[in-house]
This record gives sequence, C-alpha cells and structure tokens, in this order.
Amino acid sequence: MCGKYIGEQSKEIICPDCLRILPRTEQDTLRQNITEMTLTESKVMHLNRAAAFLFYEKETPIQGLIHKMKYADQPEIAYFLGRQAALEFQYADFFDGIDIIIPVPLHLKRLRERGYNQSEYIARGISDVTGIPIDTTHVVRSRNTPKQALQKGDERKQNVSEAFTVNHPEQMYHKHILLVDDLITTGETAKACLHAMKKFRGASFSVFSLCKAS
Repeated sequence: MCGKYIGEQSKEIICPDCLRILPRTEQDTLRQNITEMTLTESKVMHLNRAAAFLFYEKETPIQGLIHKMKYADQPEIAYFLGRQAALEFQYADFFDGIDIIIPVPLHLKRLRERGYNQSEYIARGISDVTGIPIDTTHVVRSRNTPKQALQKGDERKQNVSEAFTVNHPEQMYHKHILLVDDLITTGETAKACLHAMKKFRGASFSVFSLCKAS
C-alpha cells in the first residue's frame, strides 16, 4: 500500500504500518451499521447481522490493494485480509452460532478467466481462524452477468436479478449461514444471493463483506 519493500523472506502481505492504518469500519460491534442497513432494504427474512471490515474509497491506497486482489492474480491478499478480519471480529463474537460459510460465487466463465474467486479466498481466511466450514456447492452463479462496477443505479439490481440458483436446499435446513462478499456498494449482488437462498427453509443468514464502499 505504501510502496515500501517488505522483503522476499517476509510472510506478510501488508507491512505493519499499513496494516495498522487500514480503514476499519468497527462494524463488528455496531448493529444497524451502514452495511446492515444497506442489506435489510431487501427485506431478507432472518438476517441476523451484517458487517464490513474496511471502508473502500477510490483514489486511496485501499483501492489499489483491492484492485490487485481482484484483477492482478493476487488472491493471497484476499486470504490475508479475510484472516485478519476474522482475528479482529472474533473478539466481538461476530461468528458465534454460524454453521457454514458461503462465498458469493462467480460464474464458471468468469472463474476460468480470473483463475480464482476472491470471495472464496476471503472465506478461507475466515474459516482458518474460526474453524467454520466453507461450502461452494449449494449456491451457484447460473447467469454470467456484466461486471457490477460498470453498472449504475437501478442497472445494478437488474444486472444480478435471478443470477443465482441453489442446489439441494433441504441440506441447509435450519443452518445459520454466513455469506461472504468482497465489496458491497449498493449491496445488490449480496441481496440477489440472499434472495436465492430463501429456498433454504428455516435457515438464518449473516453477511460479511471485506469492504463497504461509501
């Protein structure tokens, strides 16, 4: 983030100074935060809690970091930040009671192009700290939509409408599911995913996003 050389032997992705000044939201202990309110507009049943780890702003170092994570073949950034978020959020009991983690899926074509799903790497970081298992089979992105970042206003909602489908919903009966996303702006992608997961009868949902855009 700062451009300083960490060293080839270092296992750190971000230097200690940059890690310390990451734009944390502190939403792990704050109910009715902006992330949660953005999602509850969808009237999703049984949304337990929602929070983002970092604030995302354009023309700042965090933008460069997230861009590298998503588009520059550096999924290790996603894993590192997911793990760091879990280490900090667990003190607020944010993950208590969650049975399974589901990362927002990519369409198979997009996955092949990129080579990885950054949300899944974020989920892996969380899972390694919390011990909560990850599931990548019960929710799929069945429609290859244009990038949300290129859409504006109501186009975002229309773009992801019915983009997700679920498999074997009976296996998620009464589960508490944590949906993991990389970046929430208007929240339409997460809302569409939650809408599809309504077929998980009796399930409750929480949402974690690595970043929340202003």
